Amino acid sequence: MDWEDIFYLHDDNQWPSKPPEFKETMREYHAALRGLTERVMEAMDENLGLDKGRMRRAFTGDGRHAPFFGTKVSHYPPCPRPDLITGLRAHTDAGGVILLFQDDRVGGLQVLRGGEWVDVQPLADAIVVNTGNQVEVLSNGRYRSAWHRVLPMRDSNRRSVASFYNPAFEATISPTVEGGAGAGGEYPEYVFGEYMDVYAKQKFDAKEPRFEAVKAPKSA
Repeated sequence: MDWEDIFYLHDDNQWPSKPPEFKETMREYHAALRGLTERVMEAMDENLGLDKGRMRRAFTGDGRHAPFFGTKVSHYPPCPRPDLITGLRAHTDAGGVILLFQDDRVGGLQVLRGGEWVDVQPLADAIVVNTGNQVEVLSNGRYRSAWHRVLPMRDSNRRSVASFYNPAFEATISPTVEGGAGAGGEYPEYVFGEYMDVYAKQKFDAKEPRFEAVKAPKSA
């Protein structure tokens, strides 16, 4: 059963004709969220004791490549038999920083905390910030990528708009800070595009084997 209906915001989208202002509104939102995401990354730099813009430079290969920034609009229709499906399965996001404008009335999003699934309560005029696998590596484990899932709702439509700020495929990712939860070499250096090749096949599996799979071989 295909429970989640989605579309990605790209210039070549087939935009709906109604309402007529939808295309322009979404483009303005997309641009505003990109700026907000970059400010969030600068706050992370400061919290990690890094130079301003350090994380963004890592995402762009020191400015040589453009980072990926995309927006995904999702619609989760009512499911009369939620016991028959698993919803959006638990996973961690592959990329960098994710800003989620979720439905302000209908729940369903959960995060794993302390071994238990916790509801992310709907809030009006709020944006949920999530960190992906690449931020976990860059921060040497001080920012963890969160396991999350979406449960099916029996009687309600749920909509969300998620914006993803990810490294360029050519960017090399490795820890930028010492110490932290990743001290001891748990996080390797790798090219993000190679990581995505692994992630595409193992999205719903544990993240640690993915890091191991893209670890660059050490020179003799």
